[in-house]
Amino acid sequence: METFGWILASLLFLLAYVGVFLPVLPDAPLALAGFVVYHFLVDSESLGWGFWITAVLVTGLLVLVDLLSGAAMARKYGGSRGSIVAAVIGALVFPAFMGPIGVVVGPFLLVFLLEWVLRKDAREAVRIGFGTLIGFLGGVFVKFVAITGLIVWFLLSVI
Repeated sequence: METFGWILASLLFLLAYVGVFLPVLPDAPLALAGFVVYHFLVDSESLGWGFWITAVLVTGLLVLVDLLSGAAMARKYGGSRGSIVAAVIGALVFPAFMGPIGVVVGPFLLVFLLEWVLRKDAREAVRIGFGTLIGFLGGVFVKFVAITGLIVWFLLSVI
């Protein structure tokens, strides 16, 4: 059972990293699920309360970062309220048609089109779309670093 627990936890960690780039996979919750699997199938004593509290809080924060990073930057660059919704929809829908590149193209394209229609100024719409892209990439970086930090802490605690 211990080997199965390690394999399943490792698979969940791998999927968490894939989820950093594909918004259809919940990255941080998958990493947290890997910790839970380890706890129940391998060793229920090696991870202390400090780890669990931090892992749950970081997971919650990363879910918020995932949902709001592109949208917040679109707003910061002057996007309308609709651009926030367009960024989230673009990140969720476009990967189905374009694969992983859709995660980057989708929010940019939908925000650009929405702002272009609303403002009829292509230059400003591109700027707002670019802000969305910066927000998304910033979110990817933050999530990658945080998930890596949790997994390293986990490995140091259990090995």
